[in-house]
Amino acid sequence: MNLMVETLKFTFGLEYQKFLKTRMNDAIYGSATPGRASVKLRDRVLKDGRVLPNDIIDVSKFMDSQVDVDLMDECAQELAQRFLDQKPTKIMTVATTGLVIALPMGKYLQVPVVYARKERNVVMADTYSASYSSKTVGKNQQLLVSKSHVDEYDRILVVDDFLSSGSSQEALLRIISDADAKAVGVGVLLEKVYDSGRQSLSGFDVPIQSLCRVASVEGGVIQLVEEEGFDRME
Repeated sequence: MNLMVETLKFTFGLEYQKFLKTRMNDAIYGSATPGRASVKLRDRVLKDGRVLPNDIIDVSKFMDSQVDVDLMDECAQELAQRFLDQKPTKIMTVATTGLVIALPMGKYLQVPVVYARKERNVVMADTYSASYSSKTVGKNQQLLVSKSHVDEYDRILVVDDFLSSGSSQEALLRIISDADAKAVGVGVLLEKVYDSGRQSLSGFDVPIQSLCRVASVEGGVIQLVEEEGFDRME
């Protein structure tokens, strides 16, 4: 009898977990088509993206100083779905550029968003800190996160707009490690695959997801990685 009861508990538990995951998928996706946001983002990068000196990709027309909120919301849906199995309890990003994707992802995953500041303010009495090299600014910078916002039981998803050298994401991962929390993944909108970002983060052993991968900016022309199946989407 005891064996039968335990078997029923185990079976019910598995079915309940599948039910929860289905409900979460429905909440995140709704009527959205998986992969559609990636296509829209790729199209927008090719249409409005510009290459600046030092191979900096300017996407300020739709995800920086001017934000296409509908596009970012769709991208957040898709990126959030990719990390459902990691069961994050919080999202961590860098202010301010990372917030354009982190905030809507927090809504879909139903978790708080913690963002690292580059300057200390009056409410940040006790902080974790890590330095990183900013190619955009052209100098080393410091990231600060209030210790009260992270604890050892957190499962933290790092989210950002770009993955290039991986320096800022690595700084966030070091902060998570210092807090004895667990990093469960890195999700970004755009990844420069010709840069060293993914390789530099490999030692942290976390899944890395990007919606749009840039293969090259040689000659001032943005070339994207050809993704399987994208040509079959309308």
